Amino acid sequence: MPRCADDLRTRTAPRSASRRSGLTRLGSVLAALALVVAVAAQAGDDVAPPAGAVVERAAPAPRTPGTVPSLDEREALRAAEAAIGQAAPDMVLLDRRGRPVRLSDYRGKPLLVSFIYTGCFQVCPTQTRSLFDAVQGLDRMLGEHQFNVVSIGFNQPFDGPDAMRAFARQHRIEHRNWEFLSPSRDNVEALTRAFGFTFVATPAGFDHVLGVTVVDAAGRIHAQVYGDRLRADQLGEPLRRLLLGAPPVAISTLAAVVERVRILCTVYDPETGEYRYDYKLIFEFIGGALFFFSVAIYLLLEWRDQRRARRRSCTAPRQASGSTA
Repeated sequence: MPRCADDLRTRTAPRSASRRSGLTRLGSVLAALALVVAVAAQAGDDVAPPAGAVVERAAPAPRTPGTVPSLDEREALRAAEAAIGQAAPDMVLLDRRGRPVRLSDYRGKPLLVSFIYTGCFQVCPTQTRSLFDAVQGLDRMLGEHQFNVVSIGFNQPFDGPDAMRAFARQHRIEHRNWEFLSPSRDNVEALTRAFGFTFVATPAGFDHVLGVTVVDAAGRIHAQVYGDRLRADQLGEPLRRLLLGAPPVAISTLAAVVERVRILCTVYDPETGEYRYDYKLIFEFIGGALFFFSVAIYLLLEWRDQRRARRRSCTAPRQASGSTA
């Protein structure tokens, strides 16, 4: 007479084959989802490196070497790139109201850092306004709670809290997560060197690198984005990589998953200059999630039926065998 386990194995062989089929389909779904994520991540990584540093010249006319100080663009770019991967210094600066602020206070979220000087009447205001426009575009898609922005005045002692407050008001920069900061005069050199920001004083003002430094949530410099007219996609790609690669910090796991899927399903629209939802990716994620859920329910029901069959087989009375005298 076959034993209980042998009898159950014989009766459930078709069910085991069905379960293997379900696992195969489940693996296909997971592979498809991984492919979608990989394609989206690759699209975000395909960002062309800068051809060269963008530099503001205080005087527009060409300069003859040796006549006035001049910024070496090649060396400025090398210094900016060398700062990537380094930890941002934890210094105390003053906000627009004169209150002390530590750079470490901004850890926990990505940070966009822009160096300006308030005496500039051309490029610094243009760059700050374009950065404001780009940040507003990122707010709509990534969420304004996802990152912070600071503008730091490097021309000390002239870029103090009052000057930074007037600069922000003059150019109508109002954002709850954007602050204008003033370092002490003694800390300017160490601060700018740590961020890879190079500037040279000239009789007409300053030559300096134009761009924004992207700092990750741990306070480490992640990327340099160059230019005086920054677009949302230029800043959005490094921010997306940081937000998608960071561990979830949302209140619930479901909220964290939904937030990451939402960020992953946004693409930059060059016609409007803003991010928008890629509904094709959204439908693919929803379809894959529904199929995954259906397969999980199917496997759960199969497991329940097998447990019931095992109990019935093991508790059924055995049929007597042989004859009695």
